[in-house]
Amino acid sequence: MSDQTFQHGDGCCGCNCTDGPIGTGGCCLTWCCPCIAFCQAAENSKVDELGIVYLLMGFLGFNCCSAVVLGMHVEEKRGLKQHGMGWHLVHAACEMCTCHTCRIVNECKVYENEGAVGAAAPESTEMVRK
Repeated sequence: MSDQTFQHGDGCCGCNCTDGPIGTGGCCLTWCCPCIAFCQAAENSKVDELGIVYLLMGFLGFNCCSAVVLGMHVEEKRGLKQHGMGWHLVHAACEMCTCHTCRIVNECKVYENEGAVGAAAPESTEMVRK
């Protein structure tokens, strides 16, 4: 585990989430339809293979719970500082339609692109002809 936290901060608002890999369009999707954004983020990044669960949780009104679970999963997968369930619950409840959801989806995208913190860059699979 690292002392590094979410790439776009872990404070209340001011996280510059539109500067992240998902951009403004991704933040708009996350704001309007967090269940779809969580589903796509979990499946595309391989943070959680069961992205459909996040979609169903959202349709059933449990978006805060899905933010907590996905946030904790992405912290674990990336090797980030573990904030714990209470921290995620407070931020999910207070910032559900703002920074916390974008922060989680951005971090899933960073994991998809870069892997875990401190992990070696993926080696090229290009074959060398002799």
